[in-house]
Amino acid sequence: MDLDWVQTFLVAAQEENFHRAAARLNLAQPTVTQQIRKLEQHLGMSLFERRGRRVVLTQAGRRFLGHARTLLDTFESGLDDLIRWHQGYRQRLGIAVSPLVATTVLPRWIRRFGAQHPQVEFDIQVMESRDILDSVLRQEAAVGLSRQAVRHAHAVCWPLYPDPVMLVAPPGSREAYPDLAALLQHLPVLSDNHPEYWDGILLSLRRRYPMVRSMRVTQVHVTIHWIQEGLGVSFLPASTVRTAIERRQLAVFPVPEDLPLPVAHTYLVHAAAPHVLAARFAELVRSDPGAGAIRA
Repeated sequence: MDLDWVQTFLVAAQEENFHRAAARLNLAQPTVTQQIRKLEQHLGMSLFERRGRRVVLTQAGRRFLGHARTLLDTFESGLDDLIRWHQGYRQRLGIAVSPLVATTVLPRWIRRFGAQHPQVEFDIQVMESRDILDSVLRQEAAVGLSRQAVRHAHAVCWPLYPDPVMLVAPPGSREAYPDLAALLQHLPVLSDNHPEYWDGILLSLRRRYPMVRSMRVTQVHVTIHWIQEGLGVSFLPASTVRTAIERRQLAVFPVPEDLPLPVAHTYLVHAAAPHVLAARFAELVRSDPGAGAIRA
């Protein structure tokens, strides 16, 4: 049985029209009709019946549909595995990572670990910090890199480098506003873009500046862009804004000494008994003294 017949069958079942199936597959319609006929002859039963301009699955076609999907998925999975093996990959390391970590320190660790273990293929799954523990427990990822501490009987959570939080404002803010009170009179605080520290910061701000306005913006990259557009200010970990500050796309705004700012952390999460590859990656991450070398 030709797998092209199976692919054509699946597309025709979705489209319920041989002409549209031919267009999706970049084939002539007679070719689609011929491949379906050959598959039916091979199986010894009809898979479609015509209803006007539509073609719909027969009872046999509906029963074969799930098997056809499994057959094609198995082939594609096997081909993908064979290609990776031919390229020199012998092991795969799944990493569940928050967007903040994925765009800051993870590339450094991937380069270092990849250089030491060229036979390892990485499977990077970017997700919110709150979902990382579940991914590790379900063994979808061997290692998690989160911005939120977790506790679980079957997992280990290691705090990594400290990441000082700073008040970030649009360029030129230090010249335009004499102090924090003046800044907050004109610009809202873009909040809730980190899973750990926002409740405490907002409480402290409202005690000192009762009229402060806040706007919930849950993604760091959106927060940074909005600050650059002059739409607000925010308290962000230094690692997330270092490059923009160096390029003068953002400005660090001073805060009063009696308004202490928190220190964020990145956390390494893995199973209580990790497999060898995960343990090696965890050792590299925990021993990297340069990952947190962030200068405000």
